[in-house]
Amino acid sequence: MAALLRIGLEAGLGDMIDPFPNYMTFYPAVLLATLAAGARGGMLATLMSTALVAALWPTPAWAIYTTLFLATAGATVLVGRAIRTAVLHGAEIETRFRVFQEHALDGFIILEPVWREDRLADFRCVYANPAAERMSPAGTGAFAGRTVSDILPPELAGPMIERLRPVFDAGTADDVEVTRRIDGEIRHFRSSAMPLLDGLAVTFRDVTAQRISEDTLRAGEARIRALVDSLPQLIWSARGDGTYDYLSPQWIAFTGAAAQAHRGEAWLDAVHPEDRDAVAEAWRQAVNGGLPYAIEHRLRRADGSWRWVQARASAMRRRNGEVWRWFGACSDVTEIIEARSLLETRVAERTRELERSIAQRVEAEAALAQAQRLETVGRLTGGVAHDFNNLLTVVIGGLDMILANPQDTARVTRLADAALAAGRRGERLTRQLLAFSRRQELKLEAVDIQALIEQIEPLVRRAIGEDVTLSIRCPEPVGAGLLDSAQFEAALLNLVVNAVDAAPAGRGDIEIAVERMAQAVDEAPEALAGDFVVVSVSDNGAGMGPATLERAFEPFFTTKEVGKGTGLGLAQVYGFVKQIGGAVTIDSSVGFGTTVRLFLPAAPAEARGETAAAPGELGDWGRGVRVLLVEDDAAVRAMTESLLAELGCQVESAADGPAALERLHGGERYDLLISDIVMPGGMSGVELARAAHARDARLPIVLTTGYAGERLSHGASELAWPLLRKPFRAEQLSLAMREALERNREAAV
Repeated sequence: MAALLRIGLEAGLGDMIDPFPNYMTFYPAVLLATLAAGARGGMLATLMSTALVAALWPTPAWAIYTTLFLATAGATVLVGRAIRTAVLHGAEIETRFRVFQEHALDGFIILEPVWREDRLADFRCVYANPAAERMSPAGTGAFAGRTVSDILPPELAGPMIERLRPVFDAGTADDVEVTRRIDGEIRHFRSSAMPLLDGLAVTFRDVTAQRISEDTLRAGEARIRALVDSLPQLIWSARGDGTYDYLSPQWIAFTGAAAQAHRGEAWLDAVHPEDRDAVAEAWRQAVNGGLPYAIEHRLRRADGSWRWVQARASAMRRRNGEVWRWFGACSDVTEIIEARSLLETRVAERTRELERSIAQRVEAEAALAQAQRLETVGRLTGGVAHDFNNLLTVVIGGLDMILANPQDTARVTRLADAALAAGRRGERLTRQLLAFSRRQELKLEAVDIQALIEQIEPLVRRAIGEDVTLSIRCPEPVGAGLLDSAQFEAALLNLVVNAVDAAPAGRGDIEIAVERMAQAVDEAPEALAGDFVVVSVSDNGAGMGPATLERAFEPFFTTKEVGKGTGLGLAQVYGFVKQIGGAVTIDSSVGFGTTVRLFLPAAPAEARGETAAAPGELGDWGRGVRVLLVEDDAAVRAMTESLLAELGCQVESAADGPAALERLHGGERYDLLISDIVMPGGMSGVELARAAHARDARLPIVLTTGYAGERLSHGASELAWPLLRKPFRAEQLSLAMREALERNREAAV
């Protein structure tokens, strides 16, 4: 194309220009090639142009013109490349701008001024992105080429032009929020106008949703603040580190201090000094561990009084679990605390009253139980007196015959043996009466029940009289039971007495049966699983109906006439058996008599029942032992002195505790102290033993008793010294003394 142009120009202008320039028409070709293909295209066009001129129009000065052409064409290539780069970059920027605006959420328009009579009258839109047109009312159409007055209605166009004119004149941007009703809906826009070289650029952002959220939030905050202000609690808030930064008006009114005075950790100044450390520690633990905060403490009110408050707080956490804020409240609970304290005081008072009432009831029940025992003992009096008279007849008669003819040794021995046997029977009978009538703690031991019943059979027969037939049935050995023998004797005697009262006059039959069985649920549901020794007491009396059976074990319930029963007999039996882990059942129906069955826990096979101690040999072990004997009864003292002398002991005697204590304090040395428990002089044998032990812990002691009663506040097994019960023989005295001396030697080792 450049070569053809050169040929054409030469044909038309050749006569006027001579010589005609060969390279002039090739410069545009180089520039166009550079713009189209870059620097390489420009250089290629330059080389092709040089070759073409050299081939078609060689001249003498070709070399000079060619050199100039190459230099100027190279410069043209450089200029063309710069132009091409600028054009491509501009096109890329324009493309990016177009893409950005097409997808932008904010509206964007470019305006140019419209002048009328040298006055800025309006603005014409030369560009508007899709977002700007979407924000316009429906039916507005495209913005480009239209003025503001054409796009907006008159009531909106005027304010818009007045807003934009100062921006254009002053050359400074603005940032305003405008509200428009578009298609019947109020919309909020954030708009910014900024000057360009020959116009304005204006942006629009629809912030309606944000404004609604902010308005909703402000309304919610206002409601919450109104709610907080109306609550009686003292509301507060703290940062995540526990620093108080908000205190409600209630707190300020309650404490009478400004909010700034209690921010940070200064709020602790309003806490009672006695509670301050505990409150600070509880708050520290809550903040450090993110734990709930709850504590009751006293808070100073504006009038100076201290009020109890219940403080609670909860933590607000971020997604990672970090505590960023605490919200808490304090409620005045002074009246509740005072009411609780008063209630606790009243409960304590009522508890003490109840305990006193229970104690009084226990005492009354114990007194009635004792009366029940004594009532039974009273029924035994006649029979026991008859037995004692028989025993005394043997003793007194035998002694009379011994004194009448003391030389007949064989006859004296026979009579003495008979008197001694009668005395032992009297001892056993007395011991049974005392065990039955006394009050004592329950003491469980393995007891041969069959042997125990045979032992107390005489006492039972005296209780029922001559008009009632008593039979005891025990076809085979039953072994030992785990029980308190004295309590069992009392229970059995109670059941027999009740059976006698129920039996028909002159035709009464009572049977005591003993057997061993493995307890079954249907036999005694209240008993635990295991082996039992079952003792049954049956009578042929009138029996009981269902209503009476249901209340048979109730304390103070009785069907006997007034004055003939306390109603505690069966209740005592039930209580005793339940205490030892057994059970009681009653089988009875009207007209067919009654059977009471005691399920007594059987002792383990390796346990043995009580057995009588074998008489010990006297020997000469006591020879030279110095004994201090304390006994108020002169006859018993003389007899005991004789027994001790027979053992070879050196005996000194005292009639009461103070006299014995005086001898001990006088410096006398004794190897053994023997003292009765019940004595005159204001000091019991137990008190004397304790005083003597406190003076010399190495002194062996033996206590004797016929009946200690209330003087022996604990069981004999709990005493620190051997207990010898009266009447005793020389062998029993010897065993007790040797036991005391042996204990002393073991303690000294």
